[in-house]
Amino acid sequence: MTRNPKSFIPTRRDILKLGGAGVALMAAPAVLRAQQNGEIVFSSWGGSWEAAMREAWFDPFTEKTGIAVRSVPGNSYGRIQAMVESGNTEWDIVEVLPDFQWIGAEKNLLEPIDFGVVDKGPIMEGQDLITDYSVPQVLFSRLIAYNKDLAPGPKTFADVFDVEKFPGKRAFYTKANGAYLEAALLADGVAPADLYPLDIDRALAKLGTIRDHILFYETNAQGEQYLSDGQAAIGLVPDGRALNARNNGAPIEIEYGLSFLTWSAMVVPKGAPNKDAAMRFLAYALTPDAQAAIAKAYTYGPVVPEAFEMIPQERAETLSGGPQMRDKAVILGEKWWGENLAAVTDKVNAWKLS
Repeated sequence: MTRNPKSFIPTRRDILKLGGAGVALMAAPAVLRAQQNGEIVFSSWGGSWEAAMREAWFDPFTEKTGIAVRSVPGNSYGRIQAMVESGNTEWDIVEVLPDFQWIGAEKNLLEPIDFGVVDKGPIMEGQDLITDYSVPQVLFSRLIAYNKDLAPGPKTFADVFDVEKFPGKRAFYTKANGAYLEAALLADGVAPADLYPLDIDRALAKLGTIRDHILFYETNAQGEQYLSDGQAAIGLVPDGRALNARNNGAPIEIEYGLSFLTWSAMVVPKGAPNKDAAMRFLAYALTPDAQAAIAKAYTYGPVVPEAFEMIPQERAETLSGGPQMRDKAVILGEKWWGENLAAVTDKVNAWKLS
């Protein structure tokens, strides 16, 4: 049965008959398309980063495909495992630290990436960036940011551990692979090239020298807040969080010479209810346009080199992996962490409770 297309154009009388419902229908074409085409649930770290993804990725993807993106917090490994093992997976995509590329695959918690949909060709070269079960999302670094009252601030990791010269609390990410063990070893005289395998006992002994000055933060948003409100004088935080805090008026400075470069990854949990739509989102997020958009909305670096052609030079110099970090950042040993995270976490947790 065919219909006259004009029949779909409501008149003023039609709208009045429908009342508020009619106005809502006319005002929300994207929502209607989303309902028709489905929804994906993206579990993220939240905060200012989630807002940037909403602007650069989620809303444009919905506009392009009609697939809504609902973001939820709490992207912990334990929750992924609990969902999958219970047969009740609620998330379609999760952003994770790269160690989970191997941990999740080993535990059979992930769907393989459909590289017939997701084009990995444009992604930058780099060992371990791509696996059968993951794709890189953005480059980011964990670096030292400090309160302006400490200026001139710490220039070495030994300075970070010197609470007499630089008084105040230190904010470290609570997870064992939050780079504070590496920072402790560098502060204790270990050369960057000799970090791995990590000497955990030596790192914990060094951490013990400032134990009463450490604030462990649970989320990156919380770490940003600790610096913004002055609870911490020095923080080892993602560079995007530090820049966001400074751009919003927090009295902090950033030391690019004290940074650890890594990346975040995107995975699809096993049993994801909207797996096909999830693959479409991954494909979209890894296009040069989308990578350039996220780099303009936040300061994490693109994993697609072509995106730099669309980014102004002055902006590129603020991005993770940009020229301001060249020959300064220590590359984190993510595969080592993927193989050792559980054992190291047990040891670090025991130290925290001792």
